[in-house]
Amino acid sequence: MNEEQERIFGLCRSFVESMVQVEAAITTMHEKMSKPERQECLKAVLHWVETSPEIPPNSYTRELAREILGQLSASAFYEDYAGSVDSYIQ
Repeated sequence: MNEEQERIFGLCRSFVESMVQVEAAITTMHEKMSKPERQECLKAVLHWVETSPEIPPNSYTRELAREILGQLSASAFYEDYAGSVDSYIQ
């Protein structure tokens, strides 16, 4: 791969590794936070996604953020959410 290809590959790899960390943290939130704390966290993330100047309003990045928000929302409202049953998300 050339230098630009390697840079893009590195960014994609870093992104996927970050997603894994987020998903792992979300699936254990109920063990570390009360339901009101999880709901407060969800509200903060929703506010950030809607107002962030780093995420363009019509970008694919915003859609990926919404995928994570679905899991975060489930964790905020269910007592013991343990992740999605969809194998591609886990």
